[in-house]
Amino acid sequence: MAKRAQYTVTINDKVPRGHRYVPEAPMGKDFAPDFKPELTPKQMLQLGVFGGKYMTDRRKEFPSTGF
Repeated sequence: MAKRAQYTVTINDKVPRGHRYVPEAPMGKDFAPDFKPELTPKQMLQLGVFGGKYMTDRRKEFPSTGF
């Protein structure tokens, strides 16, 4: 198991406001061995994942290259 992250993430979107959590693994690491996604996050955004509704106030959560 990977070492726990040494930082806290605070979410300041419309909902949930002020939610905080400590990541359990480094970003992009320690996925389950059988996790084999067919699309990258960028590809999902380009295809309009969530019908565009999720993105109304969460653009800062994603890299600008996804838009």
